[in-house]
Amino acid sequence: MSWRRLAAAAALIGAAAVASALAFGGPDPAHAAGLPACVHPQGRLSLPGPLARFPLPAGTVVECRQLRYGYAIYSGYVPGAINPVRDFLVSRLPSAGYRLGPGDAEAAEAEAAYSGHGVRGRWKVRAVPACPGALTIQIAVKASI
Repeated sequence: MSWRRLAAAAALIGAAAVASALAFGGPDPAHAAGLPACVHPQGRLSLPGPLARFPLPAGTVVECRQLRYGYAIYSGYVPGAINPVRDFLVSRLPSAGYRLGPGDAEAAEAEAAYSGHGVRGRWKVRAVPACPGALTIQIAVKASI
């Protein structure tokens, strides 16, 4: 068999595997993105336009939006540990055009205020009990969006 035929056969088998995974459920995209199997996101949302520049660590899944206390709160999961995720947000928010405000960090959570691009709010990450490698994330923003 020539290399061209072998490459074509491999491409065809790969395409069939992808089609099969799509047709029969395949791997959960949240877990394929790096979240541990002990968390189960119930959906996937995009952040609204005013938060479109808000940097999120790779593998983050935002799953819901709630209105509370005059804020829209976007919640989901982030793969990783508190310190690296906190450091990611603290370093990336300013370079994305957001100013950081007061915040604090403890062993199992970190949070800070932010403002920029016409919005202001707070972010918080928290360890998921009994699920190493998973954090919850909440991004609160004034409910005008």
